[in-house]
Amino acid sequence: MKSLFYLSLMAAGMLAVHANGQSLYTLAGPVGLEESLPLKWTFNLAGGYDDNVNASNYDQQEAAFISTDIGASLANYDSVTQYSFSAKLGGIFYLKDLEGETNESLSNSTLSANLSHSFDQTLRYNGSVSFAWQPEPNYSNGIANARRDGDYIYVYVSSSVSKAWTSRYSTTLGANFSMINYQEDSAKTDNRDYVGMDFTNRYKWTERLAISLSWNGSYCDREYGNNEFSNFVMAGAEYAVAENTSATLRVGPQFKYVESYGTRTYPSAEFGLNHRMSDRFMIGTFIRYSNEATNTYIPYSGASYYSNETWRFGVNSTLKLTHRATSLNCGVNLISSEYSRLSSGSNSDTSDLTFNATAGIKLLLTNALALTAQYSYTNGSYGGYNYPMPSYNRNVFSFGVNYSF
Repeated sequence: MKSLFYLSLMAAGMLAVHANGQSLYTLAGPVGLEESLPLKWTFNLAGGYDDNVNASNYDQQEAAFISTDIGASLANYDSVTQYSFSAKLGGIFYLKDLEGETNESLSNSTLSANLSHSFDQTLRYNGSVSFAWQPEPNYSNGIANARRDGDYIYVYVSSSVSKAWTSRYSTTLGANFSMINYQEDSAKTDNRDYVGMDFTNRYKWTERLAISLSWNGSYCDREYGNNEFSNFVMAGAEYAVAENTSATLRVGPQFKYVESYGTRTYPSAEFGLNHRMSDRFMIGTFIRYSNEATNTYIPYSGASYYSNETWRFGVNSTLKLTHRATSLNCGVNLISSEYSRLSSGSNSDTSDLTFNATAGIKLLLTNALALTAQYSYTNGSYGGYNYPMPSYNRNVFSFGVNYSF
């Protein structure tokens, strides 16, 4: 039975995509078997308080708000063609007129769909689509800009085919597209599209260990500033530490071409870990280092940074305190970026550090009705040349009800 589990774990890893994908938390392979879910509807209504709506230290405003959404989810993992779907349509409404760039009404809607089909025991197709129109950064998707940039539209589409040539050796070929479009005029300088391809060869060394060699090419088309093209050549290892723990590590060079600047080589690395202690406790984490294309254009001056060396760290976990009554969720994200090689010829480098922590609780009153509470803290600090990027602190509290059927 254990050998079957480890085989399924490695097979799932064979279908994984590069960390530029839908979520950095999915870098490591899944732990355990996915469970099918019937069609489920949810409704959320919450009220809350935000002590720094504009995420600023010079235009700080506080406001109460109401948030609401309706959602649906469905999953089937029991057939040759497997799929999952989830959608949420909602919004955030502030209860007073706000000064600055934050609107009184903001969309908070998401959509995700995944499809997997086995043509036979050796050939498999995987596809996924994600859409988000929301105001808060999604750190697991690589969107780390402050709330001050307003709401954004995010689209991600991926498709891959995996072929197992032998019981140990397999190949995966994939393509993906993503788009980040900010709605506020002041933030559109970071609008960008990505088009990528990846090619991975994987060999199952032992029952628990698989090694891989992969290439990923990603072209970034920016609305403002210099376009970029990065090639990653990564050597990796995936290890089933135990039946309930999966770890992935990839390291290698990044060859980054920037228009009007040329090609430079940087190191890159990424690590992911998924752990399920029991049905009541799950934790996932990721660490990633690379030279990114985010926030490299400087408004007002028209200059660009050619280099953005970024560390990303994230942890999220879920804990059920009792069998049916109460569950806790918490997460931490840390993003550190070092910007250098300014196109204007100046030596004015800059850096930014974003820390975000969240915690929430859900208390079931009945099988369908629950009370919820959520807290989020964000700190942004900046050094060197700012354009402008002032430091700030932000606390958000919310309390609500959740109804599902």
